[in-house]
Amino acid sequence: FVGSLESMAKKRKSDVTGLDELDRTMYATFCSAANSLSQLYTQAQSQQKLMFQAGERHGM
Repeated sequence: FVGSLESMAKKRKSDVTGLDELDRTMYATFCSAANSLSQLYTQAQSQQKLMFQAGERHGM
């Protein structure tokens, strides 16, 4: 009986470890995607500012 409890605890622990690893992987993937999106947004804002300034100069 004690042996079966230990094996159940080990199984549960390995399941939790697997979920933790999955959570960490999903979190890392999400962070990477969020950082990429933020970088893309920053580049787009910079490009828009440059185009606006070029338009201003062209209008003078």
